[in-house]
Amino acid sequence: MAMKRIFIIMFAALMLGGTVYAQEKVQTGKTTYKSVFDLLRDEPGVTIKGGAEGSMPRVYIRGVSTNSDQTQPLFVVDGIYQDDVTYLRPEDIYSVEVIKDGTASMYGMQGQNGVIIFRTKSAVEAERLAAESAKAARKASRANKRNK
Repeated sequence: MAMKRIFIIMFAALMLGGTVYAQEKVQTGKTTYKSVFDLLRDEPGVTIKGGAEGSMPRVYIRGVSTNSDQTQPLFVVDGIYQDDVTYLRPEDIYSVEVIKDGTASMYGMQGQNGVIIFRTKSAVEAERLAAESAKAARKASRANKRNK
């Protein structure tokens, strides 16, 4: 599923005549990060300033927007737009993807300052189970057609 997303992003960027700057980082094993923002500090092009323990810091990908005073990127957690991601625990994160170029335009004006996409381990497991269930249903359907 991750490769499919990467190919779609690359195709969209190439069609727009841009360069692909999105990079998905998949976590494996135990994490040493204390917060999700410590995890983001290692991402190239992401700057994090301020934010006491448990509060939302300022996250910069592209700097200050020219259209408004907004600097925050769009946070997407398992396909849902979020304003605050302080509730996320680093050990629950499966992957982080930072989109900083024209490909963020597929998110409209909300993505003007970049997009940070989080996929949680529970969502990845749910996708896997759903795919297995769909595969079993297709197999059963084909078997029923053959038996008729």
